[in-house]
Amino acid sequence: MNGFDASALNNPGTRVLVIGPNWLGDGVMAMPALQVLRERLHPEAALDLGVKPGQAGLWAMHNALGKLLPLPPATRNLPENIRSLTSGGYTHVIFIPNSFRSALAPTLAGIPVRRGTAAQGRRLLINDPVTPDTRPDRHQQWENLDLLLPDTPPASLPPPHLTAPAQAAADVRALIQNAPRPRLALIPGAARGPSKRWPAERFLAVARAWIEEKQGSALWLGTPDDAALCEDLHRQLPGANSMNLAGKTKLPEFAALLQESDRVVANDSGGMHLAAALGTPVVAIFGLTSPLKTGPLHPAAVVVQNADTFDRAVARDSAAARAALEAVSAREVIEHVLAIPLSKG
Repeated sequence: MNGFDASALNNPGTRVLVIGPNWLGDGVMAMPALQVLRERLHPEAALDLGVKPGQAGLWAMHNALGKLLPLPPATRNLPENIRSLTSGGYTHVIFIPNSFRSALAPTLAGIPVRRGTAAQGRRLLINDPVTPDTRPDRHQQWENLDLLLPDTPPASLPPPHLTAPAQAAADVRALIQNAPRPRLALIPGAARGPSKRWPAERFLAVARAWIEEKQGSALWLGTPDDAALCEDLHRQLPGANSMNLAGKTKLPEFAALLQESDRVVANDSGGMHLAAALGTPVVAIFGLTSPLKTGPLHPAAVVVQNADTFDRAVARDSAAARAALEAVSAREVIEHVLAIPLSKG
């Protein structure tokens, strides 16, 4: 085999393993290309995904894949990973991450065609090299398509599509049954740090405007690291109209909360991408990162940004990024949140 080509797409015996991204937002932005690849592959061909165990919950909500292989990253797990990949009988592997480590186990497992970038010292591990088009005005979903599809690209990509697990959705509906509708989910955190966090008091202003205008409720969401901040914001609102659930849910319940919400306000974060993939209209606040490159993939999503320049690799605590975020007023975000029709469509 010389590469992943049209003949492989049409072969029922093709078994493709994709090594998925390591972060929530990157995973969502890879989904449109994976959905197209699944459509192009022969119906009997296999399309499986290998991910770090922490990402398995995200992909369990996605239906374009066959088997999901959790691949622990530690070096001590290398023999186990090799055995798992060898038993899969894969004919092709495609690497979305650029790291050397992500390509090592599939190479040692003897998978014949190994497609990805030859970056990070991987020249000897990759035998079907790809150089994605990384123009600054080209969304990351198209870079993933460069990696995943060895064929004529479509004119457009479908939006990512996730569905929260039925049990998680039922649990969440019971949990928030006393929170008045319509519900606004607010995610004031961002794993990347201060350079992606809109001032917390402005999230509070948005929540207050929502409750006053819609007589609805505010749901504060996030990771355990966001719990104290969200609790502080929650306590400044009328108790019956606000719930702090940050750090109190696992990914399936977090997804169900976003799915049950009528709007989401979020920073440029994994939560923003997750909400978009679940079909909930998002108002996303961007600082210096470019929405052309990493914006939410939902037709009803709105990006609010007042920056003149963009930077894909912003430091965790950049004064310029914080200034760009502070240039976005609460009033701008409130107007967008209130203007979106309540129907999700």
